[in-house]
Amino acid sequence: MAILQAVLQKLSRKTPPATIDEPVNDLADRINRYAPLFALQEQKQFIEVVSESTGEVYQSMILAIDLMDGSMQLDEFFPNPSHECKPGEHFTVRHHNRGQLLTFTTPLRSVHLGMDAPIYTLVLPEAVGYRQRRVYPRINLSQQQPLTVRVQSPWRTPWYATARNLSAGGMRITVGGNVMEQLHHGALLPLCEFEFGPEFKIRCQAKARSFRFIRRPYRHTEISIEFSDMAPAQRLQLQQFINSLTEPDNTQAA
Repeated sequence: MAILQAVLQKLSRKTPPATIDEPVNDLADRINRYAPLFALQEQKQFIEVVSESTGEVYQSMILAIDLMDGSMQLDEFFPNPSHECKPGEHFTVRHHNRGQLLTFTTPLRSVHLGMDAPIYTLVLPEAVGYRQRRVYPRINLSQQQPLTVRVQSPWRTPWYATARNLSAGGMRITVGGNVMEQLHHGALLPLCEFEFGPEFKIRCQAKARSFRFIRRPYRHTEISIEFSDMAPAQRLQLQQFINSLTEPDNTQAA
């Protein structure tokens, strides 16, 4: 309620005379639609911002939300982007809260300097809300019995990767060396293939969802991928197989 009252006061000061008679219920509905963002702003919570063009991940905070303009302002990104962020570039905003995830992708409207630091103005989505972070439970895989994954990179380079965890929706893999230049958020991997025996083989496409280069204890790239064209029957088979392996001490909560 405090958030609602504060926003109503701000808008009443900046609303032009022609729109003063706008129904309060409609305004309250719009405020409620973005209540999670107002809460993050009021609590000065860090959010995660992902560049759709490079896959880089930054931290930022919400500085302002303008319902009349349909925009939100974000503080400077940390670490600094390696490229010049331009209007039209898309970013994914994420925030995790007790096993739930708020996420949306939206274009950058403008960048301007404020107090010697850039301020990023993004377009507000239609609505926001939290959802369960994971649809499928995932299982950690033993390093003593690694699962080898044959992957074709976006550049169609063959990769021989090792799976770190697995779910019916995707997996996290490691590839030797630095392959960051071949990746961006949502990049298509034309081939993802692995097997649990001669009669249970998985072959599908996948999309890169997040990735990072790690130098120690050895140079490798860690990539989280999402299976993109797996047949429903095969996905069900994989889920049943994971369920048969699931134990309380090696499963991560959804």
